[in-house]
Amino acid sequence: MNENPQSSASRIAPLAIGIVLGAVLGAGVALLLAPATGEETRRRVADAGRRWRGAARRHVDRALETAADLQQTASSALKSGREASEEESKPKNGLRVD
Repeated sequence: MNENPQSSASRIAPLAIGIVLGAVLGAGVALLLAPATGEETRRRVADAGRRWRGAARRHVDRALETAADLQQTASSALKSGREASEEESKPKNGLRVD
């Protein structure tokens, strides 16, 4: 597996943002075009805004957790690679490995 974990995350983030924005815009247009009184429409828009805000917060929190996990994984892999490299460059049986 030569794939960089950050490259996967960087491809998923724009897709997730696009999906969320599309859902928000679609729901907003549907609310505005649905036959209802002004007061009812405003209430529905406010309710939807509160739900979307909560959903957005959950998605941001999940994205931040994923980013932290990816950072930890990358740091661990880097540390392991450095240690392996240092181990390989140590002399063995009195001979230096180049």
